[in-house]
Amino acid sequence: MHLHGHTRSMTWAIRLALVITLGLVATEFVTGALSHSLALVSDGWHNLSDVPTLALAWIALYFERKPPDEQRTYGYQRAGVLAAFVNSLILVAVALFLCYEGYQRVVRPEHVAARTMLAVGVVAFVINGVISVSLARGHQDLNLRAVFIHNLGDALSNLAIIGGAWLIRVTGQPLIDPLLAFLIAGMILWSSAGVIAESANILLESLPKGMDLQEVAAVMLGVEGVREVHDVHIWSLGSESKALSCHIRILDMPTSESERIARCLRDVLASGFGIHHTTIQFEHTHAPGDFHIYMPEPAPPGAATKKRR
Repeated sequence: MHLHGHTRSMTWAIRLALVITLGLVATEFVTGALSHSLALVSDGWHNLSDVPTLALAWIALYFERKPPDEQRTYGYQRAGVLAAFVNSLILVAVALFLCYEGYQRVVRPEHVAARTMLAVGVVAFVINGVISVSLARGHQDLNLRAVFIHNLGDALSNLAIIGGAWLIRVTGQPLIDPLLAFLIAGMILWSSAGVIAESANILLESLPKGMDLQEVAAVMLGVEGVREVHDVHIWSLGSESKALSCHIRILDMPTSESERIARCLRDVLASGFGIHHTTIQFEHTHAPGDFHIYMPEPAPPGAATKKRR
């Protein structure tokens, strides 16, 4: 119930942010054109890229609440991850566009109305700051974190616009404006790089960030009754949900005893590593033998690998 209430509150926050952002974009485009400020126009494009970001995040939250079905047995947990990946690619395209426009303005400088630029920068900073605070509660979700980082970057770029407008008023140097555009583009690229890497890691079903495969297998081997651990695979279902499949070798024993071992394994995986979805296949042996961990062998360079589940 708490999770659903949290999701509903974040959905409401994203809806409100979407409406406010559309109004801010229109304001920055109009005032940027009237004041000849590329920094304001650039920030308008930056904020315009928030629109698909917020819209995709809204859609992703809707799909993440949908239960699994016969076609999508894991549900729609990766909808938010996919949205974060697409959002970050949009950010990269926007940053490259701003660099191009900044270069054009360096070649052909234009006079900038610093007073208008300053006023709009202050308004935009307040709006993006409020949106960032409202989204900060969802920082553990990769999709919402992408939106939060995006809006936080907007707020920081607004601070740069405010400082740049003051410098233009003091020095009368128009080149400050395209330099601010380059700064905003750099901030966009920096903020999107981490989200692209993490979301791609999840989509490729790589080992979850911050987790060590050998460490997990060693902890499993420490459970009483486990003789061998092999074919261990760990991946992320979504930004917060992890899954594991493995083969466990145990001594030949009644089913009731093996179920006790399975419960212990699930408990240590959940408490120690936050892995709540596990598929454990037992293999039986009559010889006690030594304790072993057999991990997947690395594939030769260029060889195709097929992940076993």
